[in-house]
Amino acid sequence: MKFRTAENPRRKVRASLDLTPLIDVVFQLLIFFMLSSTFVVQSAIQIEMPQAAGATNLERKDVSVTLSTDLGGPDGGGLIYLDNDPVVSWTDLTQDLGRLVSEQPELTLMFRCDAAVPVERLVKAMGFARSVGIENYQIATEPLSEEE
Repeated sequence: MKFRTAENPRRKVRASLDLTPLIDVVFQLLIFFMLSSTFVVQSAIQIEMPQAAGATNLERKDVSVTLSTDLGGPDGGGLIYLDNDPVVSWTDLTQDLGRLVSEQPELTLMFRCDAAVPVERLVKAMGFARSVGIENYQIATEPLSEEE
């Protein structure tokens, strides 16, 4: 049995793949991951937050004050950070908070404290915040572990 050959035996059929849809999908995934990664906010300051029953994710915060138990700080009891910037003295903290309140009067302040920070330091920091006119503040906690 003899098969019929093509009219031009040297002509080969070449398959081609259109890469445009693939590039579009990869570009859209890239944009999605770039945008969604900016919503993940983690502080670079590592502390062990206290645990509390009914702790929920805090929805709104404009600025945070972190009280740690490291060596140093204004009173030697630990470093204090306004967002991620270290604060040298209580006066600097008060001035920085006052500047922020003048820019945004309805400021919400979140206090992030290490579990070992004495309550006196937290109350002192809250007093300075209250003295400059901050009325909305939150204290960050973690939910109770299942062990307790």
